[in-house]
Formats: sequence, structure tokens, C-alpha cells
Amino acid sequence: MEREGKDLKQLFMQKKPCLIFLAISRVEKPYVSTLMKEADTTFAHTTNILSDIEACGLVEFVSEGRVKYVKLTKRGKEVHKALLALDRMLGGESLLKDLKKLEKRVNGLETRIKAGGLDERAVRRAMKSLDEVAARTSTIEGESQIFSNEKLDYELRVMKERLEYLRTKLQPAQLQE
Repeated sequence: MEREGKDLKQLFMQKKPCLIFLAISRVEKPYVSTLMKEADTTFAHTTNILSDIEACGLVEFVSEGRVKYVKLTKRGKEVHKALLALDRMLGGESLLKDLKKLEKRVNGLETRIKAGGLDERAVRRAMKSLDEVAARTSTIEGESQIFSNEKLDYELRVMKERLEYLRTKLQPAQLQE
């Protein structure tokens, strides 16, 4: 008995089908049990979702011995690529990239500060740069609130700590005593 496929929008606007579909490329040899664990769902639910995805022509089952593996079709690879891009976008990936650019700038500042011998003018420029990076970091932090991205949260904490540390290194000698 052939199973009638669900509407693609309806299918992929749900969490578990997306988790299962995205896991297909992450898992070395994806079969129902491994995908079930990846999505934290039951075997029956995973099987039903995979049947719906298969009915849409996005996956096929390939038998090797007694095991049936799940393989993306050509169309499935296209949808997978688009869904992965959307997942990254909705996960705050662009903010992580922005933060990495700021990190490079901070690395350069840190190198100059640790090398020492900065005159008063160079210290003012470095402080101005730190203030600009701190302002952009605050903006990223504000934007990050809509995402549930632990890596982004961690990277923001590290950046704020580094900025605070570098500020203390730039304080005039009389303030540090």
C-alpha cells in the first residue's frame, strides 16, 4: 500500500521532520534507529516521517544486507541544502560570522597592546577601537536574544571578557596603582 505524501511546507514546518531530514547527512550510514536517536523520537514516528519524506521524493531506502539505509535523492539534496541554509540563518550563524570578524580586530589590538611601548596617542586610538568593537558586540548581543545558540552566547561572553581585560591594560599607569 503506497503512502500518500504530506504537503512539503506542512512537513518541514515541524521540528522533528526537520531534525530527521538534517540528520541524514550528518550520520555516516543513516538508518531509522540512528535518525530516531538524532531527533529524540520514537521508532514508529521516525518511520512515519521518513515515509512521508520518501513519498515527496526526497529520500529513498537502500538495502545493504538486513539493514535499510536512508539516502537523499537529487531533489532531496537540493531541499536539504536550502533547509540547512535556513537552519543556519535562523540559528544566528550570521551573527557568529560578525563576531569572528570582530575577534580578528581584537586579536590585532591585543598584539599591539601586549607589545607595549604605546604612546598616549596610540593608547587613545586603541581605546577608540575597543569602544567601537564593544558597541558592535553589544548590538550583536541584542540581536542574539532571538536565537537559541549556545555557541553564540559563549563567544559573546568571551569577547566581552577580552574587551574588559584589554581595557585594563590600556589604563594609565596612575590608575592601575
